[in-house]
Amino acid sequence: MNRFAILRHLYPALRDHQRVEHSLNQLLRSTLDSVYLNTTPAKPKLMRFYQRNFFSILFLSIYKALKIPSAHRQLYGVINQSIRGIVTGCDNILDDEYKSMLPLAFPSKAQRFSSVMHILLFDRFLEQVLDKAVNDALLNRADKDAIHKQIFSALVAIGAEEASEEGGVKTILRPDQILTTVHALKGGELLRLAFITPCYIENSPAVRQADQAIYKIGLALQVIDDMTDLVEDLSVGHHNYLVSSIYHEGNRQEQDALQACLAAPDEISTPIEVLFPTSTRLVMQRAIGEALNGFTELYDAGFWLNRRDAFGVIKDLFHLRGLSRLDPLWPTYQDHHPGLSDTIHGSEENAP
Repeated sequence: MNRFAILRHLYPALRDHQRVEHSLNQLLRSTLDSVYLNTTPAKPKLMRFYQRNFFSILFLSIYKALKIPSAHRQLYGVINQSIRGIVTGCDNILDDEYKSMLPLAFPSKAQRFSSVMHILLFDRFLEQVLDKAVNDALLNRADKDAIHKQIFSALVAIGAEEASEEGGVKTILRPDQILTTVHALKGGELLRLAFITPCYIENSPAVRQADQAIYKIGLALQVIDDMTDLVEDLSVGHHNYLVSSIYHEGNRQEQDALQACLAAPDEISTPIEVLFPTSTRLVMQRAIGEALNGFTELYDAGFWLNRRDAFGVIKDLFHLRGLSRLDPLWPTYQDHHPGLSDTIHGSEENAP
């Protein structure tokens, strides 16, 4: 299946996500006085909309492939977007940046306050959409409370991991430790947020299998982010899988280069694939393998994207994360690519 055919398969879910955003914009207009809103926000082009919302669209496409009813898909989409808004607002504050998901009209320099408003508004939207689901008889009150509690508990666990890295970390964990403690939360569990409500309401084997598959894709995605953010992570002292792999498993030349980077992270100008070619290739292949395993499990659960076609989608994810320059390192497709989880199991077997 070529890229155009994949986009054609995803297009109905893209339209579903447009309806999700329309629903949230209606909630926004009914919640916030128009004086605080940008009433003429720029409308993104279709491809830009697809790229910016790839995982939201992917989740909706999975729901449809698993034969989840339309009304439920709309509910899950709005819940997912509300969770995404809360997470984005928190990330903005923690990372001292501003990614907007709402057309707010506060001063351009008021980025922290705008981020706080994202958290407040999306939390309110989450409560409102769950209340509406109760009123529409999609949920009862006990279901609503249970789902809300599960979402909150998951967000706190993910946030607590992020909090543990504030101010920098002093120890470079082993790669398997990063996967099972750090990336399990801010990678795997982060993407699984989209399946808390479907698992509770649908409670089907296929949905539960998709939930586990998404965890693997989330793990891979966080490692891809680590490759993108290596310099930033070194500067602020955050855990990074590529750094860990070089430190604990790399050759002497790469370990020496890493020590120089640790001593002066702000002076790094050489790309990772030049500084650490062996480790970059290895980590890249592990991330590809883990994502492929996740997409394979999705296919087995009933999703339409097979393993070979997912290989190209994963390459697009590297591009979306700014890593198109790694294309020369891209492996040829194989029926089995060792993934990140394989290294965890190997470490457990070799542990004393």
